[in-house]
Amino acid sequence: MKVAVSKPSSSSSVQEAMVSSPSIRFIEAALEATGDRALSYVHHGLKWLIRDHLLSLFDDFRTLSPGSDTLTHDDGTTVHLLYAHGVLPISSSVPPSSVPPVLLTIWLHQAYPFVAPIVYVFPATHEQMVVHDHPFIAPSGSAVLPYLQAWQYPQSNLSDLARNLVKVFRICHPYGFIPPSPGRTDASLASKREAIDRLVAALHYDVKRFQAQIEEDKKRLCLRQATLRERADMIDRAIGNLELERLRSNEVTKQMVDDAAVLSNWLQSHGTESCLYIDEVEGFEASDESDRCLLENEAAAQAIDDTVEVLDEALAAGSVSFANYIKQVRCLAREQFFHRASVAKIQRSNETLS
Repeated sequence: MKVAVSKPSSSSSVQEAMVSSPSIRFIEAALEATGDRALSYVHHGLKWLIRDHLLSLFDDFRTLSPGSDTLTHDDGTTVHLLYAHGVLPISSSVPPSSVPPVLLTIWLHQAYPFVAPIVYVFPATHEQMVVHDHPFIAPSGSAVLPYLQAWQYPQSNLSDLARNLVKVFRICHPYGFIPPSPGRTDASLASKREAIDRLVAALHYDVKRFQAQIEEDKKRLCLRQATLRERADMIDRAIGNLELERLRSNEVTKQMVDDAAVLSNWLQSHGTESCLYIDEVEGFEASDESDRCLLENEAAAQAIDDTVEVLDEALAAGSVSFANYIKQVRCLAREQFFHRASVAKIQRSNETLS
């Protein structure tokens, strides 16, 4: 690209009269320096344009002053550039003390004016720190403006950049300061650039709110996921227990089938007529009066044992008093004694007869 060498214009002469002589001499000396002190600008024919832009900036914003130093880019490239450093007044509609100015540095890129400047914002004091998650300031401190992203020479310049910074920082102050509300502004009177800046700020805060909501949803879903995993483990353990129970049931069933087969074989070997048609009552029917008495007394004695066990449970549960319990047990024991004695007597008689 061929770039014509520009000479100072008549407007720059007016700016020189308004800008301090030390600033002018510093800029001209820096642009004319050679050797190790030479600047890294690639368009040498535009050094007077760089000078005019800086003078115009210092004329509009007297709190800024020029300087030159080494800047290291994010890719590690080191360059020697001019910069404007100082505090930028944010508002002139209120007393200056009520709205703190912003401390910043505007670096002129080595490909300026075809590449946008690099703006860094710094804390003014320990109390005035750059707020976290600012919509127009990256965590590194560099300004991220729609004006810089849409930078295009010759429409863009340093003075307009500084004025845009003022408007943007009125919307969202870097130090978290909330200026007095200027009242409602007619949307038709707002510039396209200001509307874009306000939209960017609103979208930034909307995104932050959405991110906060998303983080809360993630935490809630993680807790729910942990609960579901715990329930899944419980279900897996229950399924495992059921599987073990199924295996045990299969083993019991197999054993019962085997026992049934053994019993069936035994019945086939020993005959089944006498076993299949005997009534249950006949199996326990006494053959004579002596056996009948023996069965009745033995059954009565065992029934008393069962009754005593029930009384024990009732005493433990508090259903009967201890006095009633002792009374009933004594009566039952006396009755059981006579039944046992009758059984013993009948058994001795049977032994004698046999």
